[in-house]
Amino acid sequence: MEATLPRTNELGFYEMRLESVGGLGANLTGQILAQATVRGGHFNGAHFSSYGSEKKGSPVKSYVRLCAPDREVRTSSPVEKPHLLAVFHQCLLKVDGTTAGLYPDSIVLVNSTDSADEVRYRARLVSGTVGIVDALAIAVRNGTRTNTAMLGAIVRAAGFIDPEAVKKAIVDAFQERYPQLVRANLAAFTQAYEGVKLKEFGPDSRFSFPSPEPHPAYMHMLGYANAPVGGAILNPGNTAHKDLSASRQGIFPLFHRDRCIDCGLCTMTCPDYVFVWEQGLDRKGQPAQVLKGPNLQYCKGCLKCVDICPVEALTMECERPEFRFTADVQLWGPPDALVTLSRENEPAKWTQDEGYYWYRVS
Repeated sequence: MEATLPRTNELGFYEMRLESVGGLGANLTGQILAQATVRGGHFNGAHFSSYGSEKKGSPVKSYVRLCAPDREVRTSSPVEKPHLLAVFHQCLLKVDGTTAGLYPDSIVLVNSTDSADEVRYRARLVSGTVGIVDALAIAVRNGTRTNTAMLGAIVRAAGFIDPEAVKKAIVDAFQERYPQLVRANLAAFTQAYEGVKLKEFGPDSRFSFPSPEPHPAYMHMLGYANAPVGGAILNPGNTAHKDLSASRQGIFPLFHRDRCIDCGLCTMTCPDYVFVWEQGLDRKGQPAQVLKGPNLQYCKGCLKCVDICPVEALTMECERPEFRFTADVQLWGPPDALVTLSRENEPAKWTQDEGYYWYRVS
């Protein structure tokens, strides 16, 4: 039976937009999708991406445009109104424009551990279908990037793409240069295809624009009581949010002061010089430079510091989208969002201050 597109826009195209950051493989995902649907799905189509610098962590948008075989694709304009939106990093939901242009029945697929209801509320989606897949966990389990896991979820959510054609495209993409990765990427694809959770939502006026019910955890209001004097920017950065956490891939180094021996290996290996030191006392009570920890505002999550630390004073942790990072080296976040153990196997202690902000105090 000949495959057909489930819906099209006024120009006859079914369009997908992949929102990601450099290093997650969204560009390759778009290539594989286009190759599989054009060669194996009896469609005409095109794929192209837009991104800034080649540095890992920079914003990436990948576009796939499909149409019936009797039509031609004569446009390479960005996909502004996607029928399917795939968000490769849940922190991108905080970035303005990530969910722009959705139809009332668009599919929004997010790499997240949260429920569909939580993601729908966070993204302020008026209606449509929300898909949830823990692509990061699948990628870590199989030793791959998140792209093939997201690919499996996209194929399942779209509903009209032949998964066998996509598997063949995955083999073609990896077989020549990375044959040892073919089996792992096929496994990641299959696990995400089978594990993605989809939920359809009807219209909800709370999320229509302008929204009468703002989301308190994501509002950044500056007024007469808390605006900097003279509008001065006291902290380096180019926005009032000063939140660069979306430049990471969903993981970050968590600092354990009680384990640190102030050897400085993390500072020497960090490519972005994010570690902060201060004058203090060493373990013998002598004056010395003491590590305060990484400034997570600028950390890109390469985890080289975790690998080199000889005493496990830095550990890999998964971050959640409600975390807040500023120029201070401490991590803000709800205490139950992650659990980190000290040398005595005791949970980390947190204290709340100023509403949604939490300080890790031990």
